[in-house]
Amino acid sequence: MKSESSSRKVANATDSRTSTISRPARRDTAIDFLVIGSGAAGLNFALSASKYGKVLVITKKKISDSATEKAQGGIAAVLNKNDSFTSHIKDTLVAGHYKNKKSAVEYIIKKGPAVIAHLKKLGVKFDKDLRREGGHSARRISHVADNTGKAIEDALIKAVKKNPNTEIREYTKALKIIKKNGSAIGIIASDEQKNCTYEIRAKAMILATGGIGQKFKSTTNPEISTGDGIDMAKKIGTRLADMNYIQFHPTVLNAPGTPKFLLTEALRGEGAKIVNEKKERFINELLPRDTICKAMEKQIKQGHKIFLDFTHKKASYTKKAFPYVYKNLKKYDFDLTKDLIPIAPAQHYLCGGIAVDLQGRTSIPGLYAYGETARTGLHGANRLASNSLLEAIATTMETPNGIVRYLSSNPLEFRTK
Repeated sequence: MKSESSSRKVANATDSRTSTISRPARRDTAIDFLVIGSGAAGLNFALSASKYGKVLVITKKKISDSATEKAQGGIAAVLNKNDSFTSHIKDTLVAGHYKNKKSAVEYIIKKGPAVIAHLKKLGVKFDKDLRREGGHSARRISHVADNTGKAIEDALIKAVKKNPNTEIREYTKALKIIKKNGSAIGIIASDEQKNCTYEIRAKAMILATGGIGQKFKSTTNPEISTGDGIDMAKKIGTRLADMNYIQFHPTVLNAPGTPKFLLTEALRGEGAKIVNEKKERFINELLPRDTICKAMEKQIKQGHKIFLDFTHKKASYTKKAFPYVYKNLKKYDFDLTKDLIPIAPAQHYLCGGIAVDLQGRTSIPGLYAYGETARTGLHGANRLASNSLLEAIATTMETPNGIVRYLSSNPLEFRTK
């Protein structure tokens, strides 16, 4: 067992902000389930697991700070009688260049209708119409205007806060996974407000820390997407997979002095055109993201500038259908109803991650991963639009039997003073 001083050294080596700590505070915690991350995957898992034990959710910023909260498009699910699981599965495999794990694709796609029903039960009020996005052969995107992620995040936060078996600790950063006898048994955590470190021991640890966008110069990801979970897992020898499969999103605001604001895929599904400065179209806007990015890159290398054109739509429709995008672009002095919007590709999503099975099990006993942190095999080499939120909820709707069995067969260890 690590002493207090050695724990402090680990924390200091991991995060320079803890370098002024004189000694760890005694807030050591023992819990059944420890969830690291507060996006859709982490919060939904917390709700599911609360039926079987006490759950602690920690997040290094506010509970609402997640990639989920920024997601605009929606959730892909087969709900239309003119659509089919076979079609959605094929679209996913084509977008992923058949590098997907087919069993994962079939399992998750077929969970789609149940995912939408589950979220509706939590209070998410989806719009009645289904949208189409790039790479999809049918309208199958359930959405809440153009701010679907926030609606889902808000509903999950509300449910977790109401649940008597769940606790949330904000501004609490995981610094290191504690491994003993080959199993993950806890973490060293940093309380960013009290400027102290402590240990959290858990029977089952869940990594749902999102992606790695902040490791790139240009990304659509929020500031919290620094790959913490993957980095910690790698340090204890957890198997990773497909880390070279990085998705770039084609329609990201590209103007001096503005953030890399994503322009939802749904705009192209509703008729937005990708053009150069001559207003020439050069690509089918409903092709998968990587194909569009390659076409844009070719244009850029030829000296062209690239724009998204939605000016042919009625202003009243644009403002009603895409209020989030419209209002945010206005803040940067662009009018979606009148202006060509300058765009360029930016890093958007990690298709690989910690290798897991469909129960979220990693190669380390006691350690599980979900959401963008995990690699289930759903996405292959390139993610199909709106399959990410589907995966996050589908894989966490029910606490896997394997975790429940592991929970009952592994007593919680904790250090003694």
